[in-house]
Amino acid sequence: MRGRLAGAVTAGVVVCLAVAAAAGTASGSPAAAGPQPPAAAPAHRTAAPTGVAWPAVGAIFDADDVGPAGPAADGHFCSGAVVDTPAGDTVVTAAHCVADGDGTPARTDIVFVPGYHDGIAPFGVWTVRDSAVDQRWLDDADPDLDVAFLTVGRDGAGPIEDLTGGYALSADSGDGGLVQVVGYPEGADDPVAPTGFATRFGPTQLRLVGADLPGGTSGGPWLRGGTRIVGVTGGYQEGGVSQDVSYASHLDADTVTLLATLTGP
Repeated sequence: MRGRLAGAVTAGVVVCLAVAAAAGTASGSPAAAGPQPPAAAPAHRTAAPTGVAWPAVGAIFDADDVGPAGPAADGHFCSGAVVDTPAGDTVVTAAHCVADGDGTPARTDIVFVPGYHDGIAPFGVWTVRDSAVDQRWLDDADPDLDVAFLTVGRDGAGPIEDLTGGYALSADSGDGGLVQVVGYPEGADDPVAPTGFATRFGPTQLRLVGADLPGGTSGGPWLRGGTRIVGVTGGYQEGGVSQDVSYASHLDADTVTLLATLTGP
């Protein structure tokens, strides 16, 4: 388990209206090992400020843990990423980051901090205003559906995507291939971003060996080519019980349908 709880489009297409957010290895975090994916396209709508390596990836905090002084590293428990949508206000994460899968509803008493690093929220703190989780996860934690979408906003601000850019969501991602996984370990001030070759783990999961993803990275994006999300850390064993082997639910038509419940068809 990589994170904790506190308290009409068909598969085979890319859900994308524009190019994706910039990507790289965060300053101060371990350098990504192995082959690197191609350089990302420019950020959607606006360019990322200099010095923020992963503007569209962020840490998820309990709302009560973000006070006037800003977010603290020991307060975040999961990761997420901005998805390119018409409204520009949507974040993808793992379902187990927001719902227990025991029949209780998804929680929204959380906030998303994109580009978080060194105790700084360079794009502000974004309140989760709505969420979409597949009913089959809500009822009994189906690991094939460990994906959630969040609508976020901030008083006096426009869409989050105007500031951070947003990644394309790639449904029916085949056998995985070369990916870079970005996420925030619990207690860390910067994200990690290892690379590796993802493979199919049965018909419904992706598997990545050797990424060394610790707790807190749940919900972080698995990026192909630096621009497309082919999975988020979660799924089988809620992302894995060993840091050496990680998992993600395979994104498919169910994922696209779930996204449409927030964004429309």
